[in-house]
Amino acid sequence: MPTCMVDGSKEHRNRIDALSVQLSRASTLVEQQPDTTALHAQFEGRELYDYRATWTFEEESKVKLKTDIRLLGWLSIMFFAAQLDSTNISNALADNFLHDLGFTMTEYGNGTMIHRICFLIGGLPSQMIAMRYGYRYLLSGLLCASGAVAWTQAWMQSAAGFYFTRGLIGLLEGGFGPLTVMCLSNFYTNKELGFRIAILSSGINIARALSTLLAAGLLTMRGTAGRPGWFWLILINGLLIFVIGLASIFYLPSGPTRTQTVLWRKPWFTKREQMIAINRLLRDDASKGRTGSKTRASMRDIWNTFKDPGLIGFWFCAMIIYIPKSPVSQYLVLSLRQLDFSRFESNVLTMPSDFIRVITILTLTRSSGHFKEKAFHCTIPNFIEIPLFATLLLLPSYGYAWVRFAILTLIIGTPSSHPIIVSWISCNSFDPKKRGIAIALFGTIHEIGSFAAAYNDKPYYYTGNKVLISICAASVVVILTHREVLKHIDRNKKKAWENLSEIEQRDYDRVQGSRSGNKSLTFSFGY
Repeated sequence: MPTCMVDGSKEHRNRIDALSVQLSRASTLVEQQPDTTALHAQFEGRELYDYRATWTFEEESKVKLKTDIRLLGWLSIMFFAAQLDSTNISNALADNFLHDLGFTMTEYGNGTMIHRICFLIGGLPSQMIAMRYGYRYLLSGLLCASGAVAWTQAWMQSAAGFYFTRGLIGLLEGGFGPLTVMCLSNFYTNKELGFRIAILSSGINIARALSTLLAAGLLTMRGTAGRPGWFWLILINGLLIFVIGLASIFYLPSGPTRTQTVLWRKPWFTKREQMIAINRLLRDDASKGRTGSKTRASMRDIWNTFKDPGLIGFWFCAMIIYIPKSPVSQYLVLSLRQLDFSRFESNVLTMPSDFIRVITILTLTRSSGHFKEKAFHCTIPNFIEIPLFATLLLLPSYGYAWVRFAILTLIIGTPSSHPIIVSWISCNSFDPKKRGIAIALFGTIHEIGSFAAAYNDKPYYYTGNKVLISICAASVVVILTHREVLKHIDRNKKKAWENLSEIEQRDYDRVQGSRSGNKSLTFSFGY
């Protein structure tokens, strides 16, 4: 019996000693927290940061639910508004838009090209401005201004006016996507970010479907007040965009602890919920402690982000991965008209693909989060698209209108890997400044790649579809190659870390640690 007591007390002392060592290390880390405190010095709600804080799963779920309803819900409305302009022009084609204005297809294509060029130009500057002054008013202001310009398109009478308005709207819309990701990252962890972006992307497809229904009704107003139907479509939708943008200025919050606005007088969260919101963000990603600071992004920052070995593969992905679906979606209404569908049918038949895509994109993103895998999931859309394009090549150059419609619907309905890739970039950037620049660069390069999507060997696009099959295959190769590059970098980091002594590892962690960003030996890339 005494022996057992002695053994037990020895075991107890060993546990106490081990615990003392852990507490000593923890206390050392806390003493070194000036770095962490400095890291969080400009972070909103920094007074609520407490590494000892605890909460239940139910409490955290309640915080996320409030955020989903009040933030994600409103951003979905804003995305709906932002999508209206592009669908306006597309739907207007079914109402003799080009004929009424005396435009040729070439002039319409030029306007589309100008919009894309200005879109890619506007993305990065908007992100840099937001990093310096914050996203709240800039994000809302861009939507409000684009609505005002979209509204004026109803009175355009020349190609010059068309070019000018399309270019100006492109500049204003270019920063909307990256700024939205910046806003979401202030409320969600990196693991939650991808699915929320997927919800917004799904909202875009729902918006397209709803705007198509709206267009089908407004286009019947042709002749009202002596105006064509597309005039009322562009006018009313432009005003709707402006109103939603204006309301966003008075509703959108600045962060988890600053949710009181003109349109929402009370805080979204209680004090405890604010503590949970802040601490769960910083525990998931300590680098977010710098997101509240007003920092300038220089050209050197952009260049360092561009040449980052862990991000280079994303630029190749952005260049080609979205090309296959783009021309099919862009020319769907015209394709259906060329297949002898009526104006009303051509608009309404674009809806099924939007609803299918909502289901597929949410399913793919949820699966990626469940299995904690990104690269292979990003290749799934390409593997679905290849046989569909091949089927179009096998159809004869006549008839089969409904078969072609079904295949085009399935192509557009394939899931987009965009939410997964944006989340992937967010995780692999680590540093908030680099993250913002990387997401903006990704969008810019994506728009550069979309120029190649404007193929036009109508009406059956045999040459274009052969090219798109090749691009799908190339996309798979690029994604899987990027995955292997990341694994190679991680292996080299692991070897370098293992070659350090225990003291060197502690010194490295203390001196460099998170300051090295994604180049740190202790940082592992996700793939």
